[in-house]
Amino acid sequence: MSASTTKALSLAIVAAVWAAISHLLKVNLQLWPVIVGLGCFVGTGGGIMGLQKSVLGTLSGIVWGALYLAISGALGRQAFVDALVLGVAVFGMVYQARVPLLSYTAGAIIGAATYLAMGFRTFGMNGAIRVAIALVIGCVLGIAAERVSEMLGRMRVVPSMSNR
Repeated sequence: MSASTTKALSLAIVAAVWAAISHLLKVNLQLWPVIVGLGCFVGTGGGIMGLQKSVLGTLSGIVWGALYLAISGALGRQAFVDALVLGVAVFGMVYQARVPLLSYTAGAIIGAATYLAMGFRTFGMNGAIRVAIALVIGCVLGIAAERVSEMLGRMRVVPSMSNR
């Protein structure tokens, strides 16, 4: 099997397994933020460093998104002020890349966008925690997919069975 086929198959397996677990156990998390977290992990290039960067990047984005909502709400949600506060939050997400473990800027922006896409209009710790858990599960599924990929890569077809 080629490396790209193995990667595609392993990602498909972990996504399907998580979806089944999520539905069967009625996990109180939306599925799409988990898939977003998985995509963030893949975007980092993988490995343990990729796991760290994707988790910390997306979590920092949630913090920036929460700060945006809290500050904008405190200032009355006026359109112009709201836009400026969002701009400051995006600046912070990009500027934090000076810290190596927070250097995955796309993850920070995606984390903030995921948090905001949940429809929260004001900051709430419960909502932030639920989004954080879903994104982290997705990132961890990326490591699981790498392990599945390694197992699939070691599998060999038995020559006598390959003609069937």
